[in-house]
Amino acid sequence: MFSVGRNSKVCVFERAYEKKRIEEFVEQFILECEIKNLSKWTIAYYRQALKPFLQFLNQNSIKFVTEITKEVLNDFVIYLKSSIENTTTINSYLRGIRAFLNYLIKEEILENKIELRLLKEEEKIKETYSEEDIKKLIKKPDLKRCSFAEYRNWVLVQYLLETGNRLSSVINIKVGDVDLQNCIVEIKHSKNKSHYFSPISRSMCKILKDYIRTWGLKEDDYLFPTQNGLQMTKNAIQKAIRDYNTRRGVKLTSIHAFRHTFAKNYIASGGNPFKLKQLLGHKTLEITNRYVKLYSEDLKKDFEEHSIIERFYKRQSRIKRKND
Repeated sequence: MFSVGRNSKVCVFERAYEKKRIEEFVEQFILECEIKNLSKWTIAYYRQALKPFLQFLNQNSIKFVTEITKEVLNDFVIYLKSSIENTTTINSYLRGIRAFLNYLIKEEILENKIELRLLKEEEKIKETYSEEDIKKLIKKPDLKRCSFAEYRNWVLVQYLLETGNRLSSVINIKVGDVDLQNCIVEIKHSKNKSHYFSPISRSMCKILKDYIRTWGLKEDDYLFPTQNGLQMTKNAIQKAIRDYNTRRGVKLTSIHAFRHTFAKNYIASGGNPFKLKQLLGHKTLEITNRYVKLYSEDLKKDFEEHSIIERFYKRQSRIKRKND
């Protein structure tokens, strides 16, 4: 009969991952995101979304992934609801955690899929710029005397209204990405890493052409740079727009509201949702359909008929002819 001596050690084998703490798997997940070449903003979002989850697990002495159960997740949702009123914010955290859990399942670290459902949100009308706001924002300053920043911000505001591009895309556009002859801008930096094209109207082309020529911007320059010709940061461009809007008496200062305004205008004036999906750089129709539900009317016309900038300048031209 085999026996173990008093001083002998009994070796109990465990799967390696069972000894790893949850924090280690979070770092593995982040590394996987980096290897997949996800954008730095997506990776930062995942880190931020997982922070309260790790804090909650630590408070409840949950150290290993095998201890994450449906009950634990339910308790975490209740914990979030007790401290955060905004359902959209809660769902933002839950999406990040769901991505982490899916990673664990894919790597066969979690054996069974644990369903993490998002909270039901009321569909809210997204904040947009009014016609009166737009008139104030795109009123032409004295282009021969205004500063570079004022001129740039005036062009930038019109570009945002014209295209609905995301901020992360706009700060990366270079002059060489703008094809003024064919009225199109190539978007090389997007949220889902795909390249796509934003059409622009003839009026917008003229504005950009004059702006580029006036300030001597070269092909490799950023289209909307700092005064020193450097790339603008997100914070810098948000502050620039906030100051610009405030000086013109516009209370709304959100950059993302330009994107909502573009989508609302496109749908309300009869734009096709499938085209809108491409214009906004959406990966699926899910987000686009939210705009359609909020603003849809008749879906039939082409882009230039939906251009805020084109419509404004045509109106100005008509008024001018009438007064002449």
